[in-house]
Amino acid sequence: MAYTLDDIKMLRAKTSAGMALCKEALESSKGDMEKAVAYINSKSDVVSRLRNLTGAKIGLCKLALEDAGNDFEKAVEIINERGWNDPVGNDTSEKTEGIIDAYVHGIDKRLVSVVEVTCKTDFVARNDGFKAFVHEIALQVAAMKPAYISKEAIPQEKIDELKVLFERELKEEGKPENMLGKIVEGKFSKYYSENCLLEQKWFKDESKTIKSLLDEHIQKLGEPLAIRRIMIWELGK
Repeated sequence: MAYTLDDIKMLRAKTSAGMALCKEALESSKGDMEKAVAYINSKSDVVSRLRNLTGAKIGLCKLALEDAGNDFEKAVEIINERGWNDPVGNDTSEKTEGIIDAYVHGIDKRLVSVVEVTCKTDFVARNDGFKAFVHEIALQVAAMKPAYISKEAIPQEKIDELKVLFERELKEEGKPENMLGKIVEGKFSKYYSENCLLEQKWFKDESKTIKSLLDEHIQKLGEPLAIRRIMIWELGK
């Protein structure tokens, strides 16, 4: 492998592409970042990714991309500099669209998962592909029982508590002091992948995370989607 996890994160920040596509691009380019960016631009809709990242209108995304000479990062800068960015959820003048879906598990019906996924238009909210995606998220929540939607949703107090716990465990195991930071980082990655919905592997296809599945549907449907709320209700708990 000619690339690292940091390379994947960097490429994702540069392009707003999903993790799976970033890995594919880096494998194809043998770790060359410029070639990886070009690969992603050839495989996915650049304008949709700009729209998803900045919230700017499609026409403004196209204009920014033209003015930036098709440089994605420069286009993001132009959108922000010109005040065209309009992040999803900040515009109170527009009605939020989307659906709520529920899944009751098993013949004994002792567990139900409920999810809320939003979009920008009622056209997408009525789309069968969107409805199927939301149901998949309900199935994932029932199967994997995430505690949070994203790692950003974890309270800082919980992060601090886990850091202290991880460091104490490693010291008790006699791990070298200069290695603690790296090992703690790995423990956090594992915690996120188990407890945060977007970081979890899709239980139907472990080559994808829920975040990459979300990104795929954003590109297919052509507008921002967001998993807003999840709930698990288990009998007697």
